[in-house]
Amino acid sequence: DTDNCGPIIAYQPLSSATYYQFKLTSVNTGNYNNNKGWQVISDTGTSLLAAPNDIVEKIAAEAGGVYKADWQLYTVDCNAKIPDLNFVIGSTTYTLGSVNMIVPGDDDTCILAIQGFESFGFGPSWIMGDPFIRQ
Repeated sequence: DTDNCGPIIAYQPLSSATYYQFKLTSVNTGNYNNNKGWQVISDTGTSLLAAPNDIVEKIAAEAGGVYKADWQLYTVDCNAKIPDLNFVIGSTTYTLGSVNMIVPGDDDTCILAIQGFESFGFGPSWIMGDPFIRQ
């Protein structure tokens, strides 16, 4: 669909076709960098990014996020300029900017578009939801 889509950015082989699963090599934002590598899936049914809790805590700290326990999410100032969140998949770096990492929450609070979850070794460690797909 050349009217609505740009050129192909890159190809990445799937490690499992069941859930469009592939390998994420590294993630970085601000002063945080992690090259551990994870199995991830891309999912249009997930509104945010989802990652292991310890990684989300570090990403949120770099963005100035504050944990809101009743929402189980991190909040940020709606006008914040947070550092880009970069993902390396294969040999390509994909960058998410503030526009896709800050989501309206209520009248005066916005949400950092990443939430913690643990797969405990069963299935993928990350879900690359709408913020990743959109950008």
